[in-house]
Amino acid sequence: MGQKNILRKAYSDFAYFEAEGADGEFVEDPNPARNNDFSYDQNVTAGYLSYTFAFLENYTLKPGVRYEYTTINADFRTEFVADIPSYGTWVPSINASRKLKNGNMIKAAYNRRIQRPSLRFLNPNIEASNPLQISQGNPELDPELTDNYELGYSTFIKGTTLNFTTFYRNTTGSIQAIRDVLDGGIISTTFENIGQEQTVGANIFANVNINNKFSLNGGFDLYYAMLDNGLTDPQFAASNEGFVVSGRIFGNYTLPKSWQVQLFSFARGRQVQLQGTSGGFAVYGLSMNKQFAEKRGSVGFGVENFLAKEFIIRNEIVTPTIIQNSVNATRNMNFKVNFSYRIGKLSWISVQKEESQLIMMT
Repeated sequence: MGQKNILRKAYSDFAYFEAEGADGEFVEDPNPARNNDFSYDQNVTAGYLSYTFAFLENYTLKPGVRYEYTTINADFRTEFVADIPSYGTWVPSINASRKLKNGNMIKAAYNRRIQRPSLRFLNPNIEASNPLQISQGNPELDPELTDNYELGYSTFIKGTTLNFTTFYRNTTGSIQAIRDVLDGGIISTTFENIGQEQTVGANIFANVNINNKFSLNGGFDLYYAMLDNGLTDPQFAASNEGFVVSGRIFGNYTLPKSWQVQLFSFARGRQVQLQGTSGGFAVYGLSMNKQFAEKRGSVGFGVENFLAKEFIIRNEIVTPTIIQNSVNATRNMNFKVNFSYRIGKLSWISVQKEESQLIMMT
């Protein structure tokens, strides 16, 4: 059992300037729609409770519930007022497992997830860096709620742990883009809680200990997405469906004198959206770390996307009034230095041998 509080604060000072005269002096655009301040304060207070118990020798059940109460205050420099009422949300979960022979296990689970909108979806300031394609967020968006059902099986084969999971997810109030064509052929985009998204898929995860120095783990996801905004107006009604594939891998090699080399990569194929598709992408990284103080601390450095090649992402928008294809070239190379040190003692308490709970004691 426990309680947590999350305080989020976002602030946006937004203005447009236009060059005037031969000297190119920049003057602020007098249009109030293009100049505004936006302050967004979100306070989430939550309490949660779960209980794990065993029965019939090989069975384990863990029900749980979390209650969240959210208050939001959005303030603007202009006269625009966002009336966002406070709201409470119940987030239940239940996990069941049965131990099989040879350490194998079968699991079933249900849980609800809450996904609050990001600042990109909330910010009402008009983004018009491309004057032919503008976008505007909606500060009155509600969070997305997803009911997630899973059935999994895990096994251990000669130093390799394998987990197979099938799932069904149903998201209501999905945040989706609404696009319209304004005078002059300008494409305008905003966001509403109008979507319903259902996904059916499977996941495979493997953890391989090749020897006492080299280990690999990774996963592969495949699911079929079905999206519908539930509107009846032919100009705005939309639905789409299709497969989405993604995968990830992480490798760790231990060198002498407590040095480690780590490599990771993630890739996702084309993603189905309500109106069209978003192109696939990939990221990768390499890092080296040295552990010290009996492995309580580590220091290291790393690089990501270090080959300096462009990632080409192709997007497509298809609506009754708009057909648009775009190509984005992204460079995202970066270098980082990291340091970590663990304070306190980590203790592992075994529950029926196959489950564990981590407790931090300081």
